[in-house]
Amino acid sequence: MASVLASIQQEIADRLSADSFFATIPVLVEQPRDVSFELQASIAAAGTYGVVLVPQAAVTASTAPGPIFDPVEITVIIRENIPVASGPHALEVAETALALLHLYRPTTINEVLSAAPHALQRLNEPGVVAYEIRVRTQAGATYAVPQLDPPTISSAGSQSPQTVTLASDTSGTAIYYTVDGSQPAPRSPTSVLYTAPFAVNAPALLRTRAWLAGYVASVEARATYT
Repeated sequence: MASVLASIQQEIADRLSADSFFATIPVLVEQPRDVSFELQASIAAAGTYGVVLVPQAAVTASTAPGPIFDPVEITVIIRENIPVASGPHALEVAETALALLHLYRPTTINEVLSAAPHALQRLNEPGVVAYEIRVRTQAGATYAVPQLDPPTISSAGSQSPQTVTLASDTSGTAIYYTVDGSQPAPRSPTSVLYTAPFAVNAPALLRTRAWLAGYVASVEARATYT
């Protein structure tokens, strides 16, 4: 199971990606050691995109059993490369993201997020127009619901194309996948809902996650085909 903070971070990204406003705006999750994150960030650099940073947490009750974080603050940075040919600009995207996250209750924790005191700020970054939004919890953050296990990946054959089968241990899950290295999400234009085995031509990076009501979405499972 992923950490509490990592689960909140991913759920914030999922919340934004699920809204129709973000249908053409990539929402990335900061994973500095993840090569595919750097690849996707460079692809997103063609226009306007958002990055959900790793949440920051404070502990006010040092003797309490954990994890109890009070509060947890989530930062999302919206960047607009100059110039942008079309689509909404960074300020509009930042305002929309803040509206979507204010008073949002993640399934990961028994807490409602609200705008932080400095909820929307302009950032000084070279070559881009950038805004930062911040939301935070008001009390502790602990797991409230179980998390799905990542899908299993089975491949048949040793030469391209290979037939790939995805599966979940939990009945009724919706499994989404991508084969271009992009982040899988239910409303992502590059994601496909898994319904039957499919062929993958090398080279490809398969990324897949599972969703089900009442559960936190799974972490990713990956396979590289060369």
